Amino acid sequence: MASTPQVATGGAAVPSATADARTAAPRRLVRAALLAVPLLALALWTAIPFLVTISVSLKTRGEVFGNFGLLPHNPTLNAYREVIADPAFRRAFLNSVVIGVGTSLLTLTLAVPAAYAFARMRFRGRHLILLFVLLPRLVPDVGTMVPLYKMAAAANLIDNPLSLIIAYSGMLLPLAVWLMAGFFQQIPVEIEESASVDGATLWQRIRYLVLPLAAPAMITVFVLAVREAWNEFTLVLVLTSSAEGRTLPYALFLMGHGGISNYPASAAFALITLVPFLLVYTRIERHVVASLTSGSSK
Repeated sequence: MASTPQVATGGAAVPSATADARTAAPRRLVRAALLAVPLLALALWTAIPFLVTISVSLKTRGEVFGNFGLLPHNPTLNAYREVIADPAFRRAFLNSVVIGVGTSLLTLTLAVPAAYAFARMRFRGRHLILLFVLLPRLVPDVGTMVPLYKMAAAANLIDNPLSLIIAYSGMLLPLAVWLMAGFFQQIPVEIEESASVDGATLWQRIRYLVLPLAAPAMITVFVLAVREAWNEFTLVLVLTSSAEGRTLPYALFLMGHGGISNYPASAAFALITLVPFLLVYTRIERHVVASLTSGSSK
């Protein structure tokens, strides 16, 4: 008699579990669709312009207007050969590399000690000053064009890569200080205290302990600085006046303003400009993600 209710209870639980499973399956499907549709739309939004650019770069100038499909009738690499053989492209590419690397090194040189001071030292108004550090990021680039031009002209730095390196470093420095300060705060202070007990100086602690542990944040700042210098256009327009100082965005802009546009060459130019940065980013993506999410668990 005691087993009959258990059997009945068990028998009643089976239809209930089955009903729950049947209602849960549509919910999971709806949830997956709600996630998949925006992601698919974002992927298409990103991929379609990229695919169109690749298609145009593989066409001839006449086929660009005669064939609107993605697949060229007679694919050719003439546009890439034309761009690579152009001295203006090689000069602009070298300028972009020099300015990008110079911006990264100067930004790291200034951001590391400032961020370490905010992360480790305790002084009055520390949080307020750190907040004010971000204020320059609120100023639009157009608003700084005239002051930067006047200062560069007064220092005789027009058409000098150093003027762009200093300007780009100033634009990125607030963000770099915030990223580095957040990462330094994640490093246990006990590591430095132990090294200090063993006789390590402040410079030795930073050089041999803090900086190696902060490598992901430094790589992130390096990439952001290179990207800032690689893609920026307005300040190049203001601080350069000859072909010797132009970078890739300015050189690409001039390609469309020299009479009849060469669309395959312009597309090839854009892809050659983009590919090196993508290759570098794919190699260090995990370091960038680790640095940007370092403060999420704090």
